[in-house]
Amino acid sequence: MKFCAEGWPDRNQLQGVVKHYWSERAVLSVHNGLLLRGTRLVIPASMRNAVLDKIHEGHQGVVKCRERARQAVWWSGLSNQISELVLKCRLCIQERVNVREPLMPTRLPERPWQNLGADLFTLKDKNYLLVVDYFSRYVKIAQLSPTRSANVIVHLKSIFARHGIPETLITDNGPQFACQDMKDFAKDYCFEHVTSSPRYPQSNGEAERGVQTIKNLLKKASDPYKALLAYRTTALANGYSPAQLLMGRRLRTTLPMLPETLEPCLPDFRQICHSEREKRLRQTECFNKRHRTRQLDKLLPGQPVWITDAKAQGTVTSVHSTPRSYIISGPQGTIRRNRSHLVPIPQTETQTEAKQIQSTPTETVSEPSAPHTPGVVRTRSGREVIKPKRLDL
Repeated sequence: MKFCAEGWPDRNQLQGVVKHYWSERAVLSVHNGLLLRGTRLVIPASMRNAVLDKIHEGHQGVVKCRERARQAVWWSGLSNQISELVLKCRLCIQERVNVREPLMPTRLPERPWQNLGADLFTLKDKNYLLVVDYFSRYVKIAQLSPTRSANVIVHLKSIFARHGIPETLITDNGPQFACQDMKDFAKDYCFEHVTSSPRYPQSNGEAERGVQTIKNLLKKASDPYKALLAYRTTALANGYSPAQLLMGRRLRTTLPMLPETLEPCLPDFRQICHSEREKRLRQTECFNKRHRTRQLDKLLPGQPVWITDAKAQGTVTSVHSTPRSYIISGPQGTIRRNRSHLVPIPQTETQTEAKQIQSTPTETVSEPSAPHTPGVVRTRSGREVIKPKRLDL
């Protein structure tokens, strides 16, 4: 207040926290014994924690809290302290929803029946196993009774005996798939079994999409086998039906057809792969634009996180081999979760529940400045200002 009334000296003559107000001297004033920056009150260090709590009373985000502070209060470093407070707020962490990450489209196989997806679903009180080819979208279903892993494996063996053994089988982490019997089956039949992140069905999108399609067909069909045949013989967006892509021929249906159209004819797989890649690229761009996706920060082993679906705190144990998947140690034991279910917790929150906010802005240690020489004018960074030599006329 003294400097506002009598004038500000050079910055090099100021000491302590007063230096941080030197750059704001043009907008600082005193009114009724209160220090103002424009129309905002300058809050002393002893009251800043209480004012920060009032700013964050509604548990709004960083942007909204900063807007609220701009209406009434100010001090040096306020914006950074608001950001720190919101990011460390326990309630905000527990209710925070991660932004969507950029879409990772499923890699298109090079040939039919190379990669398969499998899933279980229930319809009209009956349980089914669905297997879909990632290349042709050809779907096979089998009724399960009961839904034990042994029954699932028997039906998979039957399907593999008809069409061959795939290179990769992608499933979720259901108990029928995440068991030792399935691991032994994959080893015995020489295929790779890949599981998606728990509670994240999007990572097995082909099987999930196949379940929705088949459910809609079977709900309305009086003859489920005719419904399946109709799906398998209907052309996809690439101009070929699932049966053509898998078997290299059209299947005979109840529709009258010329015999010549039923002769084997292999599709142009190279052209199909090219068109499918372009289609998926367009879908990825539209998804990322519509959802305003952003890549989330990678988590490191030992980092504390909040598990949104389990409503519990855990610690990252390791990074899983599949993309965006982590092994977490928590109250429920060791679990696996996708990055979208994990909110990082600042390290200080695990060490103490009390909020510790610096009352003064953090300064980096700088090199000692050169001693001030009388009569020598220096810049803020300490450089000596040399007056230009003019003609002595």
